[in-house]
Amino acid sequence: MEHRNSPRRPVTLYTMLNYPSLGLVRGCIRDIGMGGMFVDIGRIQLPVNATLEASLMLGTSGPQCHMQIEAIVVRCAEQGVGLMFDELDGECRHALNRLIFGHAGGLDEGGLSDFLH
Repeated sequence: MEHRNSPRRPVTLYTMLNYPSLGLVRGCIRDIGMGGMFVDIGRIQLPVNATLEASLMLGTSGPQCHMQIEAIVVRCAEQGVGLMFDELDGECRHALNRLIFGHAGGLDEGGLSDFLH
């Protein structure tokens, strides 16, 4: 059963997760929405309800947004974890909105590819 409140967009973005007891864990974001994301971290196990910080960069050819997002592990799967964002500031919310929905709330053909790397 889906418990998401917002749509997710499939992506391939790299992230670093900072989980204090393990340190930095490199992962690959597989899908992302305004409320969270799924990150492939291989065989590394993180406990449900763990709080961590995700660091990612959005944008490659235009203005770039380096995001540091507090997140909570809400689901563990064989190849990764589902994370729910704790709080997003205005800049992060705007960058995510553009990534997920495009410039005007719909998918734009040129700008979206700038965010996927």
